[in-house]
Order: sequence, then C-alpha cells, then structure tokens
Amino acid sequence: MQTADHVLIPLLTGSFALAQVARIEGDRLLLYLTGTQTPRSATPIPLIDAQIIAALCLDVAMLPTDHWSVIGYEAVPRIAPFYDKPLIFSDPVDPAILEAFANAIHGLYPWDGFPDAALFTYMLRTPSVLPTGARMTADFPKPESP
Repeated sequence: MQTADHVLIPLLTGSFALAQVARIEGDRLLLYLTGTQTPRSATPIPLIDAQIIAALCLDVAMLPTDHWSVIGYEAVPRIAPFYDKPLIFSDPVDPAILEAFANAIHGLYPWDGFPDAALFTYMLRTPSVLPTGARMTADFPKPESP
C-alpha cells in the first residue's frame, strides 16, 4: 500500500467498506475509514472531509497480505488534527479490530460487541455521534438454545 491508495475492507455482506491511506511514516500508516459501503468494482473518486468517520493508525507489519484490495488512488483530504499528528505517538489498531469496526459501522456486527463496550465509540472521529447503521448486541437475534 502507498499513500493515497483507496482500500477495500471486507464486510460480512460480501461488499466492502471504503478507506484511504492518508500517509505512511516508517512502519505505521494512517488510514481514513469512511461510512461508505461499496462493491469491489468501485472506481476511486476523491474523498471529502465529511465522509471520513475515523482516522486510524495501523502497523504495516500487521496488515494481512492481499486481504484488503487496493482499487486505485486519489488526492488525500488534509484533516487536522489527524493529518499532522506524528504516527509514532499513536497506538496501532489491530487489522481484525478495524474489520470488526467497519462491520459495526454498517450494523453487521454489534457496536458493543467487545468487552469494552465503548471501544468502537472511542475510535470514531466524532465519538458523540454514532453511525446511523450501528446496532447494539440487544438488536441482534438471540441464538437458539438446544
């Protein structure tokens, strides 16, 4: 992956969440995650500030090989304070947690599905505004008991 790449994060529906590599510093990258759900055949168009719902630091070594598709590149929005913050001071997010987060944004995974029920809320660009598709554990069907 390179700066400006548009990346597809797999969702449980078979479609993808759209993200963009905002910048890379050494072994870390800053990924802008949008609330946009897209097919694999999507054509990259420039993202606008309002589409970015999270800016997450990732450790390049932890990224799954060929699991996230790069579909092209476009200009990167410069969003303060995310764009200017040195990545060395950021705790990287595990790619599996990022995938769960992307699924939770679209209501495919419980928003409160981790032991820290507010984990995904802390990851949001604006933590006071949950995504409209977010669903809590209580909103999902209960498994049938034997």
